[in-house]
Amino acid sequence: MKAISPVRSVRSCYEAVCCVSEQSLSISRSRSPCELSDMNDCYSKLKELVPSIPQDKSVSQVEILQHVIDYIFDLQIALENEADTVKNSADVLRALQSSEITFPKDDGTLCH
Repeated sequence: MKAISPVRSVRSCYEAVCCVSEQSLSISRSRSPCELSDMNDCYSKLKELVPSIPQDKSVSQVEILQHVIDYIFDLQIALENEADTVKNSADVLRALQSSEITFPKDDGTLCH
């Protein structure tokens, strides 16, 4: 499973991963054991929060991060689709309001 942004090219993602990997190595060398356990807690929390990560099997930290990135992309797509739906609904409402269609007044009865 690879998480690649649809906006970025594979080459720029590779360069970004290399840069992050070098930073991660330098950070991990400078951390104390206490800070590393905090990071493990963070990975455990991410594993709980992201629905696509299997809870019943062991998953590497890299796999967790890949799932997190994929989940963020899925959420972005869902938000964009929701925004499109809201915009389309607003357009339909404006069209109805500007049309000359009249609706019968509610006379209080449910059935005729």
